[in-house]
Amino acid sequence: MGNILDTILIKEIVNTSTTVNADYVSDSIDISFRESEFSIQLDYDNGVNVDMEISIEVSNDNVSFVPITDSVHTVTDPDGTSIFDIAGTGTNYLRVAITVTTGSVDIQQITYKAKR
Repeated sequence: MGNILDTILIKEIVNTSTTVNADYVSDSIDISFRESEFSIQLDYDNGVNVDMEISIEVSNDNVSFVPITDSVHTVTDPDGTSIFDIAGTGTNYLRVAITVTTGSVDIQQITYKAKR
């Protein structure tokens, strides 16, 4: 008998262009059905005077969220992709937060991917 492949969980947190020019928080998603590691990919473009921090925030109750300390990523490029590869979180919910110092950027897509 052959090996059983893991089921891949994929969730588009944002799938339509969203302009961010002030602090932003995505909708949260339930990540309780995954194995320990997961990744988030954020694709953005059309940036103007970009100076922002992107972080992954997690929660056990879908009410009180805190950033994963090592996930804070500074963005100053007008176009690009940020990938967060996270291991070992025991939380149940996730969202993406952006703190804007200056500028604006269009988020084209935020994708969550994990194994079940």
